[in-house]
Amino acid sequence: MATRKDDYLSYMRLVLGLYILKILRQGPAHGNRIAEEIKRRTQNAYTPNTNALYPLLRIMEGKNYIVGEWTSPVTRGRRIYNVTADGVARIPALEAMLEERLRLVEKKIAILRSDLLDK
Repeated sequence: MATRKDDYLSYMRLVLGLYILKILRQGPAHGNRIAEEIKRRTQNAYTPNTNALYPLLRIMEGKNYIVGEWTSPVTRGRRIYNVTADGVARIPALEAMLEERLRLVEKKIAILRSDLLDK
């Protein structure tokens, strides 16, 4: 049985993964740049935790949604990521999954607003 923590982590991976693919679709970026762009796009409402971002980048590389290359393989300075054709093809499915999750949240908010705030 999934716990609330598992459900939240699943939701955050979905959101973060979709952001990663959409940002990389615009051009290559390293992890910190991706995090900065998410923060900018969410108007500072969400700053990705590096403990979530970097493991997800590795998972997405393993699934061939993105590829990364070190700017300097010897020093491993920054890893620059690019989206793959598989990653671009995955975007519509992730959008549909997020749309469904948001619909459920909006339904719950509407119930609470109606019941507790008489609106």
